Amino acid sequence: MKLRTKKFEDFLKKLRLDSGFGLRKFSELLEMPPSNLSAVEHGRRKMPDDKLLLAADILGLEKGTQKWEEFFDLASQAGNLPVDTKSIAAKGFVPALLRTIDNYQLTDDDIKKLIREIQGTDDRTSYQSS
Repeated sequence: MKLRTKKFEDFLKKLRLDSGFGLRKFSELLEMPPSNLSAVEHGRRKMPDDKLLLAADILGLEKGTQKWEEFFDLASQAGNLPVDTKSIAAKGFVPALLRTIDNYQLTDDDIKKLIREIQGTDDRTSYQSS
């Protein structure tokens, strides 16, 4: 697994600016004070979980794309799952899947290959884990 070289706050700010939103307009759409959004973008505050899906929607991120996955992966804190996967993780089969991966001692490359197979693609760049 790659080490995180990007920070959520930098990625969020770049996405916001690339989408043409000023800080005040974006914070208004998120229904949060501009000072709080600024604190998030400067790494002094965590983006509230309940605002992440809204932010992704406002920024035009499409579920399943590399940017979507990177956004939620970077937003997750160490030891926590990304917000967009919490409902999936609550399903009963997830612990069995994780134990199976562990029992078979799958490598990161094995897991990436499995993901590509499930996605129906052989393109090695289709899934980039951060």
